[in-house]
Amino acid sequence: MTRDFAKQVWWGGAARWLAVLALLGAGCKAGSCGSGASGSGPLSEQERKGLPGVIAFVSERAPQKDVWLVRPATGEQTQLTRGPEDEYPGAPSPDGASLVVVAAAEVQGIHVEQLRLAPLDGGPVVMLAPPRGRARNPSWSPDGSWFVAESDAQSFSDVVKQAPRENAEVTRLTEAPEGNFEPSVSPDGTQVAFVSSRTGDPEIYVMKADGTDVRRLTSFHKEDMAPKWSPDGKWIAFLSDREGRVRVFVVKPDGTDLRAVSGSQQTGEEREPVWSPDGKKLAFVGRAKDEKSRIWVADMAGGEPVALTDGKSTDDQPEWSPDGKYLAFASERTGDVELFLMRANGSGQTQLTNTKGADWLPRWFVPKTLPPAGQGAGRAEGT
Repeated sequence: MTRDFAKQVWWGGAARWLAVLALLGAGCKAGSCGSGASGSGPLSEQERKGLPGVIAFVSERAPQKDVWLVRPATGEQTQLTRGPEDEYPGAPSPDGASLVVVAAAEVQGIHVEQLRLAPLDGGPVVMLAPPRGRARNPSWSPDGSWFVAESDAQSFSDVVKQAPRENAEVTRLTEAPEGNFEPSVSPDGTQVAFVSSRTGDPEIYVMKADGTDVRRLTSFHKEDMAPKWSPDGKWIAFLSDREGRVRVFVVKPDGTDLRAVSGSQQTGEEREPVWSPDGKKLAFVGRAKDEKSRIWVADMAGGEPVALTDGKSTDDQPEWSPDGKYLAFASERTGDVELFLMRANGSGQTQLTNTKGADWLPRWFVPKTLPPAGQGAGRAEGT
């Protein structure tokens, strides 16, 4: 699939991710796929006018992968990055003024990555660090004054911290030679959750934002990975294959109350959990055996998860709207990979993009400003 390499770059790059992050599919029980929700047709033009913000995404309409922006209210699209490398959207800055971009390329047969900051007003791209073999998984502090990321600048893979500017000092927060991955900053900016293989297999850890007071949250002989803080800071979601299939789990920051969020076996393999803005729900992708992937939602209050898409095509990569009322997702239902919208209950599924070449990996946020239509961020020099 065209997305496999990008997912490998973005979510960790280790071989274990290939099985987890290839396009999957799943099933749901009768009547639970949004069919009973009000409004079975596409979103009306009037309703779409009220959709907030903008969605950044990867587009393959050019020979290389670029980051584009689309307004869900109108469908108007703007190219953000124009570098010669493949570029993928990370998280927007907390003030909505810019977007961290992961650039990846092959230079003389060697894979290199670089973190860049793309201003949404069309200004020049900022090179946040020199090109290297591993530069990925950026996570912002709540005030936007610093971020953490994976880096191999000093060892195989460390969590590092720096300010979002060129030539900023880089602070190494971890030193375990076995590797440290996938950092996630807590909503209050005081802690960082991350994955480390320091005990022989990947486990979830938490440390203070300065790298001190490292605490291990999980302890199992299988793999725990991809931690994500809830918006209220009360939970950390993560993936684990401890039950013989990959599932979405949650745990409190003190290591208590670890549990799977989907109670049944009907979801199959699970991945890509994303918190609703209020932290009360988790959307994720699930695939049952011999079926296609579906987007599910689980309520943190308990109960069975509900499938929002019907499994007739591969639906992937859910992303909540800033107000929590809608979801964007990637789907292959038209024969190409395009972005779609739907209400948070699965109704009103509406095609958003329609271009030759895959559009995927949506990131929905409220921007501070946007470049004029057709204008993108200044072209970056190659890695």
